[in-house]
Amino acid sequence: MEIVKTERRTRERWLNLFARTWRHNGHEGEWLFASRKDDPPLPATGIDAVIIVAVVRAPSQPPRLVVLKEFRVPVGDYVYAFPAGLTEEGESPEDVARRELREETGLEVVEVKRVSPTLYSSAGLTDEAVALAFVTAEARAGGVQALDHSEDIEVLLLDYQQVCDLCNADVRVDAKAWAVLYLYQLLGALV
Repeated sequence: MEIVKTERRTRERWLNLFARTWRHNGHEGEWLFASRKDDPPLPATGIDAVIIVAVVRAPSQPPRLVVLKEFRVPVGDYVYAFPAGLTEEGESPEDVARRELREETGLEVVEVKRVSPTLYSSAGLTDEAVALAFVTAEARAGGVQALDHSEDIEVLLLDYQQVCDLCNADVRVDAKAWAVLYLYQLLGALV
């Protein structure tokens, strides 16, 4: 497969449409895709966003998974998902996890347990790359959400049974979040 050229089709702030011309086995075609980058490199590089899988641990309480119920304009409804945010210039995935968890939930990261390698959730539609950050978190005095005017977010702290209930519910759930919910359900505990 050979990429012949890439053309930008839109000029928006957060996301743009590009057309890539490709050649393969004597055929040529055009593939439209969305990108957060101004000039998407070949091959794709870097992490555009971090998704935070946070478990709150407090003395004499069961562990609780942080889940957001967030209105998502493209879906036109609320979607259950994990806190997440775009990477800013020079930020590490750990830095993004700390900043975004604080902004979206008012919680503080206590420990970063693991950061995934670069992941692509819909490589046929976008070159967006994310990392999953698995963290422990806690509530601290004065911790409050600091949402943008476009964000409508309810923070849920789910115990194991509530995680199982959400996993089995007929509601809109982000694909990455559902996979993690299901794995916790299979494990039999929030670890």
